[in-house]
Amino acid sequence: MNNQIYAHYLSDSESAPLFGKALFRDVVLNDLLGTDAGSIAYWEGKQLARRFTLGSIQDLVSFFQQAELGDLMLQKQSAKQWQFTLSGKPVISRLSLQPDATFSLEAGFLAQSAQQMVGVVAETEMGEKPKHADGISLVVHLDPRDAVSDPQELNPMPIIK
Repeated sequence: MNNQIYAHYLSDSESAPLFGKALFRDVVLNDLLGTDAGSIAYWEGKQLARRFTLGSIQDLVSFFQQAELGDLMLQKQSAKQWQFTLSGKPVISRLSLQPDATFSLEAGFLAQSAQQMVGVVAETEMGEKPKHADGISLVVHLDPRDAVSDPQELNPMPIIK
């Protein structure tokens, strides 16, 4: 697989800048963390969201683009659920190499960000791939009956655009 990652990313000039990230994320971290990689990445996504507190869905979209995580698009929003599609070159490149790739870091980041924005407990799951297979679905589940008790988690800071 390592040679596939190398060949895949460096054979396409648009993907080449993503090679370093793929190397660490899909090779080094998986080697170090083994079967726990997905769970730890989800937790770390939540930790990152605590460090980079965002105040709106538009801030989330901008952050995902700036961090080269992909193009985040809100599809549907209700009091109990936010449905996103994550697409773009970083996502397509990972999925073309690993059709079962997980996006746990992104899912954890979305969960914590939503929790901070709304003030209720939130968790994210990766849904089915869209039929056009150029992205993934991330569904944030909100629990309106379970308010967050830590007021520091509700202080958004502006994101630089």
